[in-house]
Amino acid sequence: MNANDLFKAVTELNLDQIKMKLMHVESGEGWSLEKANAVEKEYRRFLCLMKLFPEENTAPLVDVDTFWHYHILDTMKYAADCEQVFGYFLHHYPYVGMDGTDEDEQFRLDSGNRMQALYESVFGEAYPAMFAETAQQPQPQVEGAATAWCASPFPPHRESKAAGTVAWCASPFPPNRESRVAGTVAWCASPFPPHQATKVAGPVPPQHGPKAA
Repeated sequence: MNANDLFKAVTELNLDQIKMKLMHVESGEGWSLEKANAVEKEYRRFLCLMKLFPEENTAPLVDVDTFWHYHILDTMKYAADCEQVFGYFLHHYPYVGMDGTDEDEQFRLDSGNRMQALYESVFGEAYPAMFAETAQQPQPQVEGAATAWCASPFPPHRESKAAGTVAWCASPFPPNRESRVAGTVAWCASPFPPHQATKVAGPVPPQHGPKAA
């Protein structure tokens, strides 16, 4: 896939429902539409860089990483989108930058700096640092700021590097993020939304509770 075909494949991805989830106050991040649109643009660019430089050690911005996680949550769509853009499933490994060593932390920061360099080289624009809720334009990059607790595609201690098969990314929340109290209801459904006609063959679970009158 050449660069033009890659950009076209990424542009054609429909990410509207991912943004809807991110904007949902109770089950998402409560983002504004302005922020969701701004991060969507950067997430699409992130996917392009992941395809163009599959063996580089890179780390996205925190908000871009969060967008990625919510994309992954829609497992069926994410798998189809990966096939469209990459031709393989872009896996997620959630432990980079978490062992507490200076070496691992430096690797995370170096990966963020490498992502910045590649971004500016490919897109010819300054790398953003964060996304304000009230403005479409991201703020200027601050060195070492807003780098996600992840890196891709390969951490330094990994011996085998199967080109372009795995993205190494940490959990969506950095260590200083306030812990979330576990809720009683998950705002999701599985495996199929109500409007989907085709369902994988299997027994239908019994319905419990009172019947409708």
